[in-house]
Amino acid sequence: MGGVLRDSGGKVLCFFCWYLGIHDANTVEVHTIHKACSLCCTKEELKGRKITIVSDSKVAVSWINNAGIGSLKHIDFIFDIRGMLNEMGNTVVVFNSRASNSFADMLAKRGSTRTGDVVEWGGS
Repeated sequence: MGGVLRDSGGKVLCFFCWYLGIHDANTVEVHTIHKACSLCCTKEELKGRKITIVSDSKVAVSWINNAGIGSLKHIDFIFDIRGMLNEMGNTVVVFNSRASNSFADMLAKRGSTRTGDVVEWGGS
């Protein structure tokens, strides 16, 4: 799995990838969104900033943004994500197609190859 955190101007703040094992696409997306939220929560300077987390899974985004329980298989992660979003205050999760985020797609492919976990922060 892999992802990219960018500021409102598109500047890369952080990128990450790691091997999760073999899972269905929705599980990978929920875990990736969870990791993005966790990374945002670890950086004090990001708290209160407007952050948009983009996923290419309509299903995962709907589970997180709707008031229901989402998927029972992922309920702990979904509720944890909702709690982190509430804590951060100004962060949202939205859907956008994979074609618009080739860097994150490349990171996800790298993460699936077991070449080592990476979390790399740039300037914020």
